[in-house]
Amino acid sequence: MKKSRFLEISSQLDLPFLETNGELIQKIFETLNLRFRLIKNSNQKLVDLGSGNGQIILYSALNYGVKSIGIEINLDLIKEAKMYIKLLKKQKLYQRKFFRKIKFIHGDFYEMGMGDFDFIYIYSLPTMQKYLKHVFLTAKNKSIIISYKYPLNGFDSFLKLAYELKSEFKDQIISTFYYEKV
Repeated sequence: MKKSRFLEISSQLDLPFLETNGELIQKIFETLNLRFRLIKNSNQKLVDLGSGNGQIILYSALNYGVKSIGIEINLDLIKEAKMYIKLLKKQKLYQRKFFRKIKFIHGDFYEMGMGDFDFIYIYSLPTMQKYLKHVFLTAKNKSIIISYKYPLNGFDSFLKLAYELKSEFKDQIISTFYYEKV
């Protein structure tokens, strides 16, 4: 097995595809806008670590007009996202300029720096968070890290919990944690 294929399979075991609840995405972004300076049609950049089918970066680019990058190791999920983008383009619900703000990178985010991004989104299981230190250390100061469902533990020396959004969904409370890189 090729090394890159081994890394892809290994990464998917560490961080399986977990989809953010679609009904809560709007609340997550409203919070970014109201509390954390997400400005519509600005030069800000958002990255989704393990972007899966791209729903976070699609929402970000199409509804807020910011440069939105998804890093995904599973090429099938990137293809799925690109097919959905084609469908959206055909429906002509959004201006074409917003689609130019969407980019997918096929790669392993563990090996990438985050210094270019104002907002870093992640939906990670607590068991894989121990591998994220490098990712967060490379983030620029004052960037906002959004962690869906699970708090980021063990990063207190350089991440400060700024807000916890609690959302009710199907008789359960789902938290989204917003951290600031200090």
